[in-house]
Amino acid sequence: MAEETLKIFSFRRAGKERAGLCVGSQLFDLSWLLCEWPGTEDLELPDFPTVLHLIERGCFGREWLRELWRFACDGSLAESARLQEPVEFLPPITRPQKILCLGRNYAAHAQETGATVPEEPIFFAKAPSSLIGHEQPIRLPALSKRVDHEAELAFVIGKRAKGVPAEKAWDYVAGYTIVNDVTARDLQKADIDKARPWFRSKSFDTFCPCGPWIVPREEIPNPHSLNIELRVNGEVRQKANTADMIFKIPELVEYLSAHLTLEPGDIISTGTPEGISPLRPGDVVEVEIERIGVLRNPVAAESGPTAEAQPASHPKELG
Repeated sequence: MAEETLKIFSFRRAGKERAGLCVGSQLFDLSWLLCEWPGTEDLELPDFPTVLHLIERGCFGREWLRELWRFACDGSLAESARLQEPVEFLPPITRPQKILCLGRNYAAHAQETGATVPEEPIFFAKAPSSLIGHEQPIRLPALSKRVDHEAELAFVIGKRAKGVPAEKAWDYVAGYTIVNDVTARDLQKADIDKARPWFRSKSFDTFCPCGPWIVPREEIPNPHSLNIELRVNGEVRQKANTADMIFKIPELVEYLSAHLTLEPGDIISTGTPEGISPLRPGDVVEVEIERIGVLRNPVAAESGPTAEAQPASHPKELG
């Protein structure tokens, strides 16, 4: 069996949130496979385990997932688990306790916004209610006159972390995903000018597209050498490499866990490169990160005609 990259995702089926497995260009109902596999007997998983259930129970390692996949193939279960119908993607973690984002982590982005390059990490929060999944519409609020895209690599916390030194940080990373840190730029500037937090400009509903996948940590040996590209209607707006990040993931885990406890499923977004620009109704924005895939979302106004989410029927398009 070829060593395809394994990717995990969340989706809705028959009204239930479920975990999915992507192998190559094929999608499978991981929740169904887990019900058939005897290796889960001691895990006390619910009938419809979610991605967060797997992370909380330590079932997100590369070897564990590959052992499950080998069982499915050897037992001819893969065909029964294959998702044939269009998939309604959800954010990979639908109910994280926290979404924490890093500001000004690429020097060129700090410069384009007129800000100084930070000497230590600058973090802010986005409301979990701002999360949406692949192909779900970003809605531009009437309260803002300029809403920008921000392409970012994010990592997901795998186990509770408090006071973690940088050299042990990788043990606390479950995997990697994509975040578009959508920002009401005019409101952010107004709040900065008045020494207020950035929270409202970052937390409107639909302002945190995330997904489609979480790639387990072991599948990407070096997350600091990945190409990032953001396109609006096919036009490249942002293009960089995670090697350009000022503060790397181990430093971020150490810094954050010194100040607060990180919980399984928390999403940490590592900042955006230069090239931010406004979004308009009718746009389609795509964020592509090497070895992870493509996160795609249409853009619509908050009121008036709505852009319907289109289930992804061609997995190869997701990257």
